[in-house]
Amino acid sequence: MTVGVGRVENAKYGVGFDEYVVPVRGFLLQRGKLAGIYVKDGIIPVTEELPKEVHQAVVHGHIKKEVTVREIHYGEEDIIEVLIEADYQSWTIFTTS
Repeated sequence: MTVGVGRVENAKYGVGFDEYVVPVRGFLLQRGKLAGIYVKDGIIPVTEELPKEVHQAVVHGHIKKEVTVREIHYGEEDIIEVLIEADYQSWTIFTTS
């Protein structure tokens, strides 16, 4: 089930975003490092460099079983960010432009 937070408009800068919470089905590890996250409709690749502590948290199971997906609207351009929470900190794992 995907829970939508809704669109937030920032009148000063003209930037809005939609934020969703997506449940995680599993993690793809390669040589002890997080390489992807399985969600309902496929896999989200890890394109950002993550610190060693995040990879260790995944291996030890200290990761929330959900990711946050943000669709940021800059005029006509949209950016999608995927964030994961590890040990009470959020890390960006995927970004498009």
